[in-house]
Amino acid sequence: MKTRSADDIQHELERAIFLSLYQSTKQRFLRLLGIILMTVKHGVRGLLYVWPLTLLLFVDLPGYWQWAKLILLILAAAAWTRFIYSSVKDDYLRFLHNRILEFGKLHHVL
Repeated sequence: MKTRSADDIQHELERAIFLSLYQSTKQRFLRLLGIILMTVKHGVRGLLYVWPLTLLLFVDLPGYWQWAKLILLILAAAAWTRFIYSSVKDDYLRFLHNRILEFGKLHHVL
């Protein structure tokens, strides 16, 4: 069954029924579960992009270079957070926003 978005609906009665289903507790739970799945997926993927910066944290540097570890940690965390935020936002708009979800179909967000 093809999923329909609220933008595809032309009739007011259909739109009202869609919105009542979309705002139900079950749909909110499924969207939250979808966001959690996407965050885990992109979190692991993001770690693959920032792992060189993270590995540099374990290099034993001379005493006056210890502050560089803090800078590298901040850069790695900023890059990882930016990657996760933009990726989850894009996937949310593509897979979850304005869609009626089914529990068994949540695997498509992965």
